[in-house]
Amino acid sequence: QFSAAKSSIKSKSFEDDKMTLAKQITNSQCLTTDQVKQVMDLFTFEETKLDWAKMAYDKTYDIGNYWMLNDNFTFSSSIDELNTYIESRR
Repeated sequence: QFSAAKSSIKSKSFEDDKMTLAKQITNSQCLTTDQVKQVMDLFTFEETKLDWAKMAYDKTYDIGNYWMLNDNFTFSSSIDELNTYIESRR
């Protein structure tokens, strides 16, 4: 199922369309951190990757591994912002 969802997201041309579909899929599924990371790889822009990581956090059941997403960011400020978000959710 996840492979089909990922293929569907990848097929979209625009970043906004990819995000909309990713959100729709996530609303009905729980994810692993690795799956969140795989979807992040489908996005081009840093801001979209960050928005996705924040949105998917509450739908991820192995949040202890969320640090693994750090390598997907180019800027340390994005990592800091994600960490701040995570702290606010605890």
